[in-house]
Amino acid sequence: MDRRNFFKTGGMALAGFGLAGCGPKKVVQTAPTLPRALAFAPRPAIDLTPPRITWERVIRTTIGLRPHRDSGFVLKGVKFDDRTVIHDYGFGGAGMSLAWGCGAMAADMALEQGDRRAAVLGCGSPGLTAARQLQRRGFAVTIYTLAVPPYTTSNMSSAGFTPTAGLVSADQRTPAWDAQFRQAAEISYRQLQLLAGAPGYGVYWIDNYNATDDPTPPAGGGPDGDLVPEHLRTGRDREVLGPG
Repeated sequence: MDRRNFFKTGGMALAGFGLAGCGPKKVVQTAPTLPRALAFAPRPAIDLTPPRITWERVIRTTIGLRPHRDSGFVLKGVKFDDRTVIHDYGFGGAGMSLAWGCGAMAADMALEQGDRRAAVLGCGSPGLTAARQLQRRGFAVTIYTLAVPPYTTSNMSSAGFTPTAGLVSADQRTPAWDAQFRQAAEISYRQLQLLAGAPGYGVYWIDNYNATDDPTPPAGGGPDGDLVPEHLRTGRDREVLGPG
């Protein structure tokens, strides 16, 4: 990384799946907070322990099939006689990030029908969170699944809060879908904040370190900048630490 800038961003991830700092770092005194326009000026390098990355240290390799749809996730209810089927799928790489929110919205849709029994298909993060949100609303829930954790695709994910990762193609978005996405993202973010640091849940705030040749943040927050509200962008407080 002799010619690269190193930057740090704060983010929310499930412990064990997120990319945290690689080792202890020296405490470096910094100047008072700068205006946002100046916040990305390089600062002196810090001392991070270099990771030992070799093929001999690879524990295992896994592959997860993500249910991506160009038009984004599907969240809607369909009536079949006296039954209601609620579709809640198609998250690409954003399932961990949006599961709590979409699960809550799906459970609210289920409240519109009288029966308080529910069947959930699948046991990844969308299925488990939907089941929990249904239980919170008084439903008796049965999960039908081919695999259970740790043998689900959700268990193979990095599990950071990345609500637009592999989620939707820009030319497929609609105003109605955007509004649904933002509602789900808000609910999920609040739920993860409530779980952060609580024993048994594995949800933590962590620092992410990345190498880059261009420390300038993307104009408008990147290709999804208009989709994700400013306060939900976990990389908004990134700090340039290099070169070094």
